[in-house]
Amino acid sequence: MLILSGCKIDFVGELYTSDLINVAKTGESINLPMEISFQVSSCDEDLTSLNEKIGSYFINYQQINCGTRDDFMSYITAKINVPVVNNKQKFEDQNKSLIGYWTGIFEDREKPDVFLIMNLQKLDSLSDYIYNETFQKLSLEEGKFKINLNNDIENLKIRVYPSIVDGSPLVFENLFELSQREKISIESSNITSMHLQEKGWAPLFYFE
Repeated sequence: MLILSGCKIDFVGELYTSDLINVAKTGESINLPMEISFQVSSCDEDLTSLNEKIGSYFINYQQINCGTRDDFMSYITAKINVPVVNNKQKFEDQNKSLIGYWTGIFEDREKPDVFLIMNLQKLDSLSDYIYNETFQKLSLEEGKFKINLNNDIENLKIRVYPSIVDGSPLVFENLFELSQREKISIESSNITSMHLQEKGWAPLFYFE
């Protein structure tokens, strides 16, 4: 029986506004927590080798649990660390993680733009592994990318690209004013996921 049975991965990450601004300005990379989940044929199987294989694509991979969801399928949930960099090339050169964040200040802005980034070399390798195990192609469009953005500094404004924010769909860029200690959740759209899989980056939001 095949242990890995799905072709999608869900990602749920935590971001902090002070970290994003500091990395953009100083260039020092940091790691932030994220949870991933993926479908397996059964939680009663020996999952050691599978966890070792999937863990090779991430930083500090550690399984949290394995259980059945509302769709009656079994899923592994694991925690990982995700790099935050101010240079996409730095992320690719490190070659330690499938996924990361890119926060950079561009010439026409005074504050950072924030992107999801993907190591396409690792993505191709993982996709081949999943296809060999399940005979299905890995599709980022099928999975979920959800970011919980925590504002741990003074009041600020961000402009979010089309996505789902706190459960409400946005078809245009939208401005949000965040007070200190306020949090919003941003879930990527299918188009964002498709662009991420093809180009290796996708915009999330930018500070105003």
